[in-house]
Amino acid sequence: MRLAKAVLPQLTEQQASLSGAFAQLASLGSRSALGISKVPEPVQTVVQQLLGLRLGEGATGKDIQTAVKNSGLFREAVLAKGQGVLPPGGGTAQTGQDIKSLLLQLRSFLKGMGIDPSPHKPLTQPPVPSLVALPRGQRPTLPNNAPDGDEIQQLSRLLSDTDAALSRIRLTQMVSRGMADDGVPQQAGRAMDVVVELPISLGQETGVLQMQVGRDPDKGKDDETAEPGWRLRFALDLTATGPLEAAVSLRGGGTYVSLWMDRSETFAAISAERETMEATFAHAGLDLKELRFLRGLPQKTEARFGVKLDRTS
Repeated sequence: MRLAKAVLPQLTEQQASLSGAFAQLASLGSRSALGISKVPEPVQTVVQQLLGLRLGEGATGKDIQTAVKNSGLFREAVLAKGQGVLPPGGGTAQTGQDIKSLLLQLRSFLKGMGIDPSPHKPLTQPPVPSLVALPRGQRPTLPNNAPDGDEIQQLSRLLSDTDAALSRIRLTQMVSRGMADDGVPQQAGRAMDVVVELPISLGQETGVLQMQVGRDPDKGKDDETAEPGWRLRFALDLTATGPLEAAVSLRGGGTYVSLWMDRSETFAAISAERETMEATFAHAGLDLKELRFLRGLPQKTEARFGVKLDRTS
């Protein structure tokens, strides 16, 4: 806890949404494909690997499961066990190919090229990840389009955003391990067990899906019929859709889903797909007991942009 006390304030100050780093990665990838960028091949390789770890349109449950494993949240635990993570689409597990590991590789390459981070800071910082407050979507970040030929400025910005993304991942890891909280009063229901953030690519932009997962405690031998339930909450905020939030509960063999949409046009578009969504759940073998569409967003407690230590952990 002494180490956490020293590190958490620094991480909170340095952190920014992963969308910033992925915006710069996409920009560098495009410039490399056009022959504009002349960065070394190892940098180009790790850039393409990182971009390949984003969720895409039509992502399945298996895709999301793989993305969670590759998020970097479990990097140290995986390395300690000598296990690897899965490439997108499955296949053979590989060690050191998760988002955190690849960002660390990218940082090392850029520093080895003599690149220094730019002094820029994001205009707004996302709230500290939380296991008790409702999730918050993070809007896509536009890449910083420096003048043509100003490769050093582009790479300097990329290094700065890489450092901010690494701080964000480390902060998320510490929150999920119960080493910090954001000082926000708990919403109705139990606290979640894990919070994870997944980059998602839609069109020309990369947003960040914040997801919280929790499992109800065992009922004990006295209640043999009641299996522990699973709870999932997530939030996403894209240019095309606006803010979206969802709560999914798996209990007693049934699936219960609530989806909140801020924009009226998004509410209308998704409501029109109700039958398709119901068929998708049925095809996945899930017994959909409830599917609710709600206009507006759940009421949130004002989040803090700093952290406080959980001294009981």
